[in-house]
Amino acid sequence: MKNALLNRIGLMLVFASVFLASCSEDEPPYNPESAVATVEDEFVINASFEDLDNLTIGVMQSSGLGLRTQGTQTICEGAIVNHDLNGKKITVNFGSGCTGPQGVVRKGKLTFSYTGTNFLFPGTSIVTTFEGYEVNGLKIEGTRTLTNTGINLATSTITLGVKIDNAKITWPDNTFVTYNSTQVRQLKLTNTGYESTITGTASGKNRANVAYTATITEDLAIKQACVLSGIYIPIAGTLELTFEGVPITADYGDGACDKVILITYPGGTKEVTVD
Repeated sequence: MKNALLNRIGLMLVFASVFLASCSEDEPPYNPESAVATVEDEFVINASFEDLDNLTIGVMQSSGLGLRTQGTQTICEGAIVNHDLNGKKITVNFGSGCTGPQGVVRKGKLTFSYTGTNFLFPGTSIVTTFEGYEVNGLKIEGTRTLTNTGINLATSTITLGVKIDNAKITWPDNTFVTYNSTQVRQLKLTNTGYESTITGTASGKNRANVAYTATITEDLAIKQACVLSGIYIPIAGTLELTFEGVPITADYGDGACDKVILITYPGGTKEVTVD
């Protein structure tokens, strides 16, 4: 009787070990390094598009389409700007590459197609497309649409809908991410530059082809003064990413113009300085 009981217990332990092993194979252990790398790539993506926003404002200002601010001279020497007034299209050709005032290296071509006669009018939109466009070695593809959905004249604030569709960002080693996002930006225009707060969501696949989602959980803050000093990431706010079913939080700080972000993930934290 005793031997039979021991044999039954032994069989149960064998089945339990097999079951646990199969679960382990089906559900690989969470890899914080891969998760942190995904968050860091998200920072690079956002910085690239923030540079594009600043460039867009500079192009709109120089073309007489509104958005009057100071310090928007961001187009590098040698870039060729063509404005088709009848077709409502502006093309900026950076050629084989040129370096802007903040040390940003751009190459290729951007096309801004717009509606209306002044971006300060609600309903006006700007669609940006890319042709061989690179910024600091990152190749950017896809479509970005800015739409003026309202303006508050008392506070000089414009509400913008911002959509990125079918974006692909490729690194020099040919690894890439795919990316889509929907945001709302409150853009406040001042005599010393713009300030904006951002809400919204994004989704994509990282350079290992693993899907993730991102949600702004506390409004992100951008200041043009920081952008012009080379800080192309938000200076405040929090972003939560879900990667392999695990939440990861990125805290951009309390408003200082720096490149330091605190990443919190299950089991630890990491302070990252974005290049």
